[in-house]
Amino acid sequence: MDLYRWASRIALATFDDLSTLEVAMRSAMARELAAAHGLYWYRRTDLLDDDTLKLVGEAWRVGRLSTLDAPPEVLHGKLVATLMFGFWVKVLGRGGYQGSGEDRERRIYDTLLWKPALRNAFPNVGNFDRSTVETAARRVQSLRNRVAHHEHIVWGVPLAGERRKDGSVRRIRVSEMHETVLNLAGYIDTGLESWLRENSAVPSQIANCPLPDRTALLL
Repeated sequence: MDLYRWASRIALATFDDLSTLEVAMRSAMARELAAAHGLYWYRRTDLLDDDTLKLVGEAWRVGRLSTLDAPPEVLHGKLVATLMFGFWVKVLGRGGYQGSGEDRERRIYDTLLWKPALRNAFPNVGNFDRSTVETAARRVQSLRNRVAHHEHIVWGVPLAGERRKDGSVRRIRVSEMHETVLNLAGYIDTGLESWLRENSAVPSQIANCPLPDRTALLL
């Protein structure tokens, strides 16, 4: 029971940091997309692929935004708050296809979204490297999904799509994953990273492990 409760406290501390990061990340990305492509960037089929537009449509429906009589900036803010974390990870990717038949075209996000807009949301990544931000964001998404589904992370965080040489799913230690969260925050704002490092409860919770032998854990 002590082990179970301790593992839950680590998950709660992690989710606290994730909530801060997620709000900062989506706010920065939405700000830059609106600055580069206007407040209705989320409707533009010349920018977004079909999968991304589908996620926008789902958020629009869930948030019942069609019933909201409000100016564009309010609708934009409501949509940004409703979109799932996976949406923001997706627009950091390479992009897919939009349309069908002869009108089917590739949407290359590096050219359409990253260079004109999103790289400005991560000014501290160095050399404006999209793949570095995408990799960190995808790992954070794996962590977020696991915690949100009440799955313990003290035995490591499995990374979707990443496997070891023996074919097993790659798992990352809690401390390493926590560092990824902090690094991603730092890409956005170094002050945010410093604040999280100062206030995060994750390190202290790791130190409070009730087991004398930690070899079975991935801390």
